[in-house]
Amino acid sequence: MKKTLIIFILMAFTILAAAEPEREPGKMELTIDKAIELALENNKNYLASKEEVRRYKHKLRQQLGFLPSVTLQGTRNVDEKLMEIEIPPFVPGAPPQKTTLDFTRKYEFTLQIVQPLFTGGKIWHNFKNAQLDLEIAKEKHKDAGKEITLMVKKVFFNILVMQELLNAHREALELAETNLRSVDERFKLGMASKYDLLRAELAAAAIKPDLLRIKKHLNLSLFNLKYMTGIPEPTDIKIKGELTYTPYQLKEVEFIQQALTNASEIVQMKMQLKKANNLLKIAYGQFLPDISLVAAYSYRADAFKFIERNWENYYTINLAFQFPIFTGLKRSAEVGEIKVMKKILGLNFQQLNDALKLQIKDLCMTIPQEYENIQAGLKNIETAKEGVRIARLNYDEGLISILELNSSITELTRAKVQFLQAVYNYNIAAAQLEKISGMTIDGGDL
Repeated sequence: MKKTLIIFILMAFTILAAAEPEREPGKMELTIDKAIELALENNKNYLASKEEVRRYKHKLRQQLGFLPSVTLQGTRNVDEKLMEIEIPPFVPGAPPQKTTLDFTRKYEFTLQIVQPLFTGGKIWHNFKNAQLDLEIAKEKHKDAGKEITLMVKKVFFNILVMQELLNAHREALELAETNLRSVDERFKLGMASKYDLLRAELAAAAIKPDLLRIKKHLNLSLFNLKYMTGIPEPTDIKIKGELTYTPYQLKEVEFIQQALTNASEIVQMKMQLKKANNLLKIAYGQFLPDISLVAAYSYRADAFKFIERNWENYYTINLAFQFPIFTGLKRSAEVGEIKVMKKILGLNFQQLNDALKLQIKDLCMTIPQEYENIQAGLKNIETAKEGVRIARLNYDEGLISILELNSSITELTRAKVQFLQAVYNYNIAAAQLEKISGMTIDGGDL
C-alpha cells in the first residue's frame, strides 16, 4: 500500500511539472544612469577596491605604536641550578661550609606596561604613512568608480551605435532588394541586361554579411553590459536612450587646472610624495635614541595556593634607553635610497602633469572637431539620400548604369556609418574629459 502511494505521488509531481508552462526570461528596460548604478553595485573590481579600503583601515590600527602596550606573563619554574656560596669557618682550622641560595620562585605572574616616550618620530611618521595608504586606497576606490562609469558609457554608446548601424544596413538592404525587384521586372520586359540583374543580386547579397556582423557585435556588447552590471544572462534588456550631440563651450585652461587638481593619478602621486618625505624622516630617526617607560608588577610564590602570605609582590619602574652606535652603514644607505626615490617620484609627477595637459588639449580639440564631423555627416546623409533618389530615376530612364545606382546606395550607408562614428567619438571624448577633470562638461562638479 505504501509503495503504491509513493508511486502515485511521484506520478502526480511528474504530471504537474510537465504541465507547468516554461517561464519566460525576465525583461528589463535599461537607461545609462541605471546601468551605471547597477555596475557600481555589482562590478567585482569596484567591490574589490572597496574591500581594499577596509583592509587599509585595519592596517592603520596596526600603526598605533604611540599607545602603551600591556602584557601579562606567567612562568612556572620546572628546574634550576641553585647558586652555591662558601662560608668561612667560625672555628680556626675547620673546613669552610658550602650552602645554596634560592632567590627564585616556582610560580611568577608579571603585568608589564611599556610606554614609548621618544622614538625620533619613527612611530608617528609610520602612522602618518598608514593614513596616506588609507587615503590612496580611498582614491583608488573613487577612481575605480569613475573608470567603471566610463566603461559603461562606452559599452552603452556602442550598443546605441550598433542599433543605429543595424537599422542603416537594414534600410540599405531594403533599398537593394527594391532595386533588385525593379531590375528583375525590367529584365523580364527586356529593358535591362542580364549583367544588371546579376549586379543587383550581388548588391543585395553583399549587405547580408554586414548585417550578421553587426548583429554579432551588438549581441556581444549586450552580453558585456550584462556582465558589467551583474544582470542575469537570460534577462532580455531593452536599451533606452539616444545618441545626443549637444554643442559645448569648452574652457581648456579651466579643464587643465581641474585635471591637475582632481585627476586621480595626480592625487595619488602627491600622496606618494608625502609618503616619501615621511620615509626620509623615519630614516633620519634611526640616528636618534629610543626612550621608553617600562613598568612591571609581579606576584610570585613557591606553591600555587591562593593564600595571602604565600604570594610575594613587587614592582619595578624603569626608564629604558636604546641608542644604536653602528649598524654597518645601513642607516645612511637608507637615507640615500629614499632621497633617490623622491627624485624619481618628482620626475614622474612632472611627466604625469605634462601627459595630462596633453590629453586635455587633445580632448578639447577632439570634441569640437567631432561636432563638426557630425554636422557634416548630417549633410552627407541628406545629400546621399537625394543621390539615391536621383540615381534611381536616372537608371529607370536609362541614363546611368546599375553600378552607379548601387554606388549611390553604398554611399548612403557610408555616410550613416561616418555620422554614427562621429557621434560615438564625440560622446566618449566628453566622458573621458569628465573623468580626468572630475567635473561635468558644462562646468559643474561630478
